Amino acid sequence: MNKLVHQHHPAPAKNALADIQQRFAAALLSINAIDEAIPLLKVKALGASQLTEVELAQNRLAFYRGNLTAIWKQTLSNAYPVLLQLVGEEFFEQLARAYGRAHPSQSGNLNFFGADFSQFVANNEHCADYPYFSDVIALEWLVHQTYYAEDVEPISLVDVLAQVGEQLSEAKLQWSSTAHLFQSPWDAVSIWLAHQTGADDSIEINLEQPSFGVVTRPDWRVQLTPITQAELIALQALAESATVGAALEMAVEADPHFNIPEQLSKWFDAGIFSGIQVT
Repeated sequence: MNKLVHQHHPAPAKNALADIQQRFAAALLSINAIDEAIPLLKVKALGASQLTEVELAQNRLAFYRGNLTAIWKQTLSNAYPVLLQLVGEEFFEQLARAYGRAHPSQSGNLNFFGADFSQFVANNEHCADYPYFSDVIALEWLVHQTYYAEDVEPISLVDVLAQVGEQLSEAKLQWSSTAHLFQSPWDAVSIWLAHQTGADDSIEINLEQPSFGVVTRPDWRVQLTPITQAELIALQALAESATVGAALEMAVEADPHFNIPEQLSKWFDAGIFSGIQVT
């Protein structure tokens, strides 16, 4: 009777798969690493093709690199549409390629891919003549984060007054997770607003003018509300658990003409707060 012969197959080398992945990824990120990855690709020259198998492997890697650049560009353009308008398609693609090589995605969720883009552009020599770019990008990232933040129901001024009445000045307002303050030494707020669909043509941009804003998402739609420096001071205080009365005193100290009822209505309409606590 024939006996079954069990053939011994050596186990894959430890970390072999990780090594293959690393070599392939390196070849996508740098042409200097191509030679190490070519043996990973099994290609055969076809028919009348004048290319060698090595050349075909190089072409295939170039195809993969092109796809990767396209993914980088699309991902960043989704997060930074204003910058795309400012610099144009060609230069934006160059920035996306350079950024992708310097900051490969560390997550399967590409929504996090552009987190370091503002600092990258700030240090990019080709953007040195446009120092406001990095602040526009920082603002766009806040908009991007706000869009994907967990939904939180904002509280209205009517509801707050119904709960606390004359005790409003002693209350603390809970800051919504969908609200983010922004400030810049450049007029980044006006730049962002001027590049939105249906933007008001009367928006004036003074690049060297400081700007302040708050990004929120009432009714699932992200919006940027311009604010004054006095408002910023008060809202920062509220975000750090100051009472309403204390925060408003800071605002009035910064701007004696600060209109308290008007600004409170503006803040609540923007959906900045999600709750209230009476101390």
